[in-house]
Amino acid sequence: MDTLYLLRFVPGLLLVALLSAPPSPVRKQGGGALLPRPGLLKTLFRAQQGLVTDYFWVLMLNRIGTAAQPSEYRDVYDYAELVTDLDPLFPQAYLYGGITLPVHLGKGQYINTAESSALLRKGLHHLPGNERIAFQLAYNLMFFEKKYKEAADIIQELSKRPDAPEWYTALATRLYAQSGDFDTGLSLSMALRDGSEDPETRAFYEVRVREILQERMLRSIDEAIARYRTREGKLPASLPVLVSAGDLPRLPEDPLGGRLFLGEDGRAYSDAVRFRMELIQDERTEDGERLVPKPRVTAHDESQP
Repeated sequence: MDTLYLLRFVPGLLLVALLSAPPSPVRKQGGGALLPRPGLLKTLFRAQQGLVTDYFWVLMLNRIGTAAQPSEYRDVYDYAELVTDLDPLFPQAYLYGGITLPVHLGKGQYINTAESSALLRKGLHHLPGNERIAFQLAYNLMFFEKKYKEAADIIQELSKRPDAPEWYTALATRLYAQSGDFDTGLSLSMALRDGSEDPETRAFYEVRVREILQERMLRSIDEAIARYRTREGKLPASLPVLVSAGDLPRLPEDPLGGRLFLGEDGRAYSDAVRFRMELIQDERTEDGERLVPKPRVTAHDESQP
């Protein structure tokens, strides 16, 4: 079989493969789809690399459409890795794979999230200006990995784009606060407040500044509660007990003007806000009702709200 024949035969064979029903995946030992090495494909099909990439892209879409078990969704990662190794500038492969891979197992538990984030990081490396890949990675960091600071940095960078929605910066400030990076969140909120000519925007970030100050204050009380609980083996009956026990020098004032109380979950809250300044997630019961912490009331503490 001479070279000229191969040059004519191989493209036709690939075209037939593309138009045919995708084959069932071959499994490798230990799990996962058994796929050819990208280097081998690039060497064998140098002149037809685009066609080969499209072929495995079609196979990847087929796996997405037929997957029913977490392990089958995990196979999508192998196909996405191969497709993006063949063509690192293929944004749809990163996005489709990154969005599809995580599978909810129930009760807030997910699987294949590490593979999803790895694929999206790869996409952002090769396509640093792609907003959708960047935001999807930030989403993974927020909801799956709890890496709020890294997510905030990505969202804050996206907020600098001319066409960025206004809520990007609001989300970034919330994420900085949730990560514990209060100084960055405060600095950003104060700059947005002081630099805005719109009264509504100034008012929003004025409240955001006080929300961040409140969350920082509540976390300091949480730390005092933890010290008391470690020492006494129980929660304090109320927040003023922390002062009399020496865990707090005094009960601080709420920057939002609310009354502070000890929630039934053993954390500090203010009646000035419905929720603390955190992303609200995985807080629903089986019937969909949201779990809102209630004041912790004891027989000797009738002053709690």
